[in-house]
Amino acid sequence: MRIYIPENLDIFELTHNNPPTFKPYKLDKLCYILNLINAIPLMDKDIQGEDFIPINAKKLQDKIQNYKQYLDYLELDLKIIESDNHYVVGEKSKGYRLIEKYRTPVKPFQVVDFTFRKKLKVEKNCKQESVKHLDFATKWFNDKLQIDYDYVNAFLREEHLLKMQDRSLWEYDRIRKKQKHPTNQMIHAQMSAQRLKCKDYNLMLDDNVYRLHTNLTNMPSRIRNAITYDGQKLYSLDIKNSQPYISTVLLSRDFWIEQKNEPNTPNALSISFREPQSRKSLSFNKLNDINNKILNISHIKIHSNDNYIMLGEIPQSLIDNEFQHYIDLVVSGKLYEFLEQAFQKELCIHLKDRKEVKAAVFQVLFTANQFKGQVEAAPKRVFEKMFKEVYDVFAKIKSKDKTLLPRLLQSIESHLMINVIAKRIAEEYPNAPIYTIHDSITTTEEYVDAVEQIMIEELSKAIGHPPKIAREVWCKSNMVKHLETLKKKTKAVA
Repeated sequence: MRIYIPENLDIFELTHNNPPTFKPYKLDKLCYILNLINAIPLMDKDIQGEDFIPINAKKLQDKIQNYKQYLDYLELDLKIIESDNHYVVGEKSKGYRLIEKYRTPVKPFQVVDFTFRKKLKVEKNCKQESVKHLDFATKWFNDKLQIDYDYVNAFLREEHLLKMQDRSLWEYDRIRKKQKHPTNQMIHAQMSAQRLKCKDYNLMLDDNVYRLHTNLTNMPSRIRNAITYDGQKLYSLDIKNSQPYISTVLLSRDFWIEQKNEPNTPNALSISFREPQSRKSLSFNKLNDINNKILNISHIKIHSNDNYIMLGEIPQSLIDNEFQHYIDLVVSGKLYEFLEQAFQKELCIHLKDRKEVKAAVFQVLFTANQFKGQVEAAPKRVFEKMFKEVYDVFAKIKSKDKTLLPRLLQSIESHLMINVIAKRIAEEYPNAPIYTIHDSITTTEEYVDAVEQIMIEELSKAIGHPPKIAREVWCKSNMVKHLETLKKKTKAVA
């Protein structure tokens, strides 16, 4: 069982010179806590920009009963970690970080204690069980999947050096409204590369939106360029503007009319635009007339807590001109350009790049309805003005829970990419390596055309409109270009 600790940390010498005064004590457990500080952000990108990483006390206690003594030993005696000393019961766990000296790339550490290994193995087995039925998508994590680890290490160190020399190169976290620290980014990237190099595969299907999380989904896209399969280059096929694209299916009445007798959908979310008594009046023929090719809510597996949400009555026909305008812009790939012009006209602001426009669209999709009144919600109000009926549908879905819309979109994405597209690829091209990375699929050059065609066919049938697919080859030249771009920006500022 392998965990990871800072590469410049001699934990044996430190603990020998300043031994613990409490029992029971195991070095493996001490290192496991250090591992968590770097490992937790890999599974939760939302906290990668945090200075202090929240560690759930209850989950930690399940593995280390006297965890508080270990934390105090690390913080007060060994002085390896620091705490923000801030927690809110039921809301926020206390945060920890390594002291600056140990914010470095990591090295593997073998857990040898039999009892503790057994506890960690139970957790790993649970993850493996969650993907047991997805062998067609997970079996490609094997010895043929290689990463040029030395090249990645050299790349990350040079990237880090450039950013530390010029703060204007630091990436901006639009959610937390602060810059991302290059050291944290380097550590997370290097750790993800280290795990792939060591064949330490971390595969899990979450039980919230049923996304497949793997070593590739947890890895920064820029270092995926150093990965090959059986010596072959890999090609990624991404759905352009995937969230707005998938959202168009929510504007179809057929999507929301629950189909009865759908097999294998015990946790399907059932949402209706009509009151229950009105839906009962739908004739048998009317239900049978629904185009079975279009994705239906009955096909989507949603967390059981959302087993039934009532949206109420939509006052106008679900398909109208306002919807069509939005759909046309999304399908043509022009939504972001349209909104950029609208923001400039209505708000007299010019967004710097496509990322900022995308962030504004995500604000519309993912923030609570009540947020609309805030000063910074101006883009949300502009979207409502441009697409009133579309906004109303999205707002209705989020009326009781602001997270329902993004979770619904992600669940639809997971269903289509894994259960429909990846499964069909596996059946028709059993020798095609396939890796799903949320809204994209990666394969080798031999199969890239066939995979793209299947993606277009299945998405067109399910959503009702053909997607725009972006094809990109993973190669080291992309990493070289990235560094050259950073150098040019530095010279431009100078």
